[in-house]
Amino acid sequence: MVYRGRPSTGCKNCRERKIKCDERLEGCVKCAERCFPCPGYDRTVDAFFHDETARVQAKAKKSNAKAIAARDIRDARHSKAASLQIAVRASPGMELTESLVDQGISFFMHHYSMGIDQPPVHSASYHKHLSTDGFHPLVATSMTAVGIAGVANLYMDPILKQEATRWYLQAIKMANAAISSPKDVKADRTLIAVNILSTFEATSNDQSLAGWSNHVDGAASLVKIRGMDQFSTPAGHRMYMHTVGLLSMNCMSKGIPLPQYVHDLNNEVMNYFSTEDPRNVFFFLQIKAIDLRAQIMNGLPFALADIIESALELDAIAIGFFKDKGPEWDYDVVLCDDQPGVFEHFYHIYSSIASAQTWNLVRYNRIYLHDIIRNSILVGFSSSPPTLAGTKYHEQLEESTRTLYKLQSDIIASMPQFLHDISPVSPSKTNYSTYSYTPDQHDPGNTDFLWGSPSSFYTSPPTSSAGYSTPSSSSSGGQKSFHENFRGQSGLVAEPPVHNELVTDRLPIVRISGGYSTVWAVYVAGAMPTALPS
Repeated sequence: MVYRGRPSTGCKNCRERKIKCDERLEGCVKCAERCFPCPGYDRTVDAFFHDETARVQAKAKKSNAKAIAARDIRDARHSKAASLQIAVRASPGMELTESLVDQGISFFMHHYSMGIDQPPVHSASYHKHLSTDGFHPLVATSMTAVGIAGVANLYMDPILKQEATRWYLQAIKMANAAISSPKDVKADRTLIAVNILSTFEATSNDQSLAGWSNHVDGAASLVKIRGMDQFSTPAGHRMYMHTVGLLSMNCMSKGIPLPQYVHDLNNEVMNYFSTEDPRNVFFFLQIKAIDLRAQIMNGLPFALADIIESALELDAIAIGFFKDKGPEWDYDVVLCDDQPGVFEHFYHIYSSIASAQTWNLVRYNRIYLHDIIRNSILVGFSSSPPTLAGTKYHEQLEESTRTLYKLQSDIIASMPQFLHDISPVSPSKTNYSTYSYTPDQHDPGNTDFLWGSPSSFYTSPPTSSAGYSTPSSSSSGGQKSFHENFRGQSGLVAEPPVHNELVTDRLPIVRISGGYSTVWAVYVAGAMPTALPS
């Protein structure tokens, strides 16, 4: 409302004629002279102000329209600039560039995928969605968002990050539409798209993991809706393991057990996966360990002796993980004296990254279990009166402490191969400094063979003439990848790409874990309560 000064006190007719009004109570003279009925005199406060609402609204709409048009022009210019990358010059003045969409999908397939699960070439399903490289638009949009976000993180480019966010929001809209459909909500493409979007939150949101947690909870809800029918396709098996693996980490961070429907579905999963693969056995063991930890954290009625027994039962399963599983799951222990890049006086050499990472996954879960055992015994000893009595608890406390130190040392000993500080090839087996470790060769609780002096195992450190070779050339410069310093690549792909009539969608085989699992193992080893400052 705009103030417009002191208004005239005359009648309306006189004001419109712009003449002086005598303001008589029974009616002004000017109106009487013209035989007009006098309308009277306005004495309200509203006359002091003028309503400008309509004019201001019209002005704001016009200004907003100009701002939107300017923003669209600016975004189009930025999008065009973001898509122009350095290209290989085939000839002077000529450049070959990929579209931003192709770059995003290529980055995703190289860094986040291990292959493609697709229908037969002769089927009609194979030739659908040609405009999105054969992927369903929902999956392609999600892959593009994660791929562009990865490029943006690599080059720290805010324009590319803005473009990745735009693709991410578009994928969210498409995912919501698919979830609202009774048919699409159970499709493999919907579940894998939600899992891919959780990767976007995990790699692009540096403020909070709440978005990642929400996506994981949403994917878990889809698993529940899909029910037993999801195991009818190879992709359904794989994505179930992927989703429950993410849900396990989410539940562990919240200190809650896994939902009951996961346990019910796991009974069905056991019919499809071989227990000969230690990774499958670890999948079920980790769930049991998370449930035990959640029961303790939530203060459920649980005697200390029962906690200890439950943890020991799970640890006994973990000890036998790699027994009689084949030489690909064994590793070599190499003893050395003050070698650069080696923390203690020994290090491990594994045949494949799958073997090394699976060993470390088991080790840090055993750290959780023995930490629970150790803390329970200490609480029982310190209570008044003591709730735990007997020499077996003293012996168990000592054994758990030794086991914690050994597990910590083994995780640290596996790191030089990941970091390219050693050769992926073991020194000559004729040298006493090297021996193969098999699960049934040593008692896991016995660490005497590691804590002794290195000189008790060999007379002199291994040299290049004894069979020791330098680390791979890739470690001397440039980027280093964890998986490049291993002799074999077996186990990187859990199963080959599937081509059969059951597959109706082209789907990427997404990595369940990568280098972060290795970093997490080191973190757990360094943060354990018994860790020393040195």
